Amino acid sequence: MNGPKLNIKAGEVYKSSIQCSELEDGTPVTIPYFVMRGLRKEPILLLNAALHGEELNGIEVITRIFEKIDPMKLYGTIVGVPIVNILAFRARNRVDPIDGKDLNRVFPGKKDGTITERMAYHFFHKFVKKATFGIDLHTGMKGHLLVPHPRIRAKKDFSPPLEHARALGTEVIFYNEGVNGMLTVEAGKEGIPIVCFEIGEAGRLNEYFINAGMKGVINFMKYFGMLKGKPEIPEKQILLRNYEEIISNRGGLFYPRVEAGSVVKKNQLIGTVRSPFTGEKHYIKAPRDCFIIGVRSQPVVRAGTAVAWIMAFEEGNILPPIRNKSLKKLPSKTVSMTKEKGIEIKE
Repeated sequence: MNGPKLNIKAGEVYKSSIQCSELEDGTPVTIPYFVMRGLRKEPILLLNAALHGEELNGIEVITRIFEKIDPMKLYGTIVGVPIVNILAFRARNRVDPIDGKDLNRVFPGKKDGTITERMAYHFFHKFVKKATFGIDLHTGMKGHLLVPHPRIRAKKDFSPPLEHARALGTEVIFYNEGVNGMLTVEAGKEGIPIVCFEIGEAGRLNEYFINAGMKGVINFMKYFGMLKGKPEIPEKQILLRNYEEIISNRGGLFYPRVEAGSVVKKNQLIGTVRSPFTGEKHYIKAPRDCFIIGVRSQPVVRAGTAVAWIMAFEEGNILPPIRNKSLKKLPSKTVSMTKEKGIEIKE
């Protein structure tokens, strides 16, 4: 099988690619990958990015991880796949514009399917199924700026553990129903925990979000003993369930009054939409006490356009402390903000 080379020597870094299909002119469709072997072979951590071709921050995170980590201080193996959806990446698009399929909805893929389904098949069977665990790096869509957070996707027949998401060290963890074909769902069903980690927005490279992604990956590796040192984990982490889109009922220019990561009270102003022709203003307010997990960064909106993405505190809870781990505990700014605003979160 045309698979990645994982059997390398301790301290070695190896870069190559696998072929998973070909285009109409015979050009091979390949998936490039990196492997770093530490002082021992296991565990095997899979880092992947660009399942959606325009999501760029994760590509840089993987590149920098391989530049920063000294393999002789690593306990285990890192497999990095910086650009899984190479065709969508070349097209500067979320999906391959020819077959139009969302790669993160067709796992575990089809050996004889469309190009996207074949990429999913080869990535899933040759990379995912060889991993102990993994981090699937994403961003919001274009114009959809997301605060750094892991997303846990559950199904009626599948409920992933919280531990891997908590190990990234973010204050807020997103918990929502998953969709068949998602990488995290399908890998989880195989007993391979893959954490979706959202950092920023598509189409942009942003140092703040790249650094947040780096910090999350390093925390994860320290938590699971792949690197020495204490992971930085907030003293209180908040699990929030079910997100809600806040839409504009008017067209015009959107002026946000909150940032991604803000804690807002019910009826607090989220933003204003103003008509460039009449000057008329439409005020958008929070429907409940909530956390702003994402905010629109592109100002031109139509009626029905989402301008913010919220998660209500009434559907969340503060998670119990992590025990039996040596951690560097940090204060939770989000919990502090909720207390300042008189918002209670159940524990």
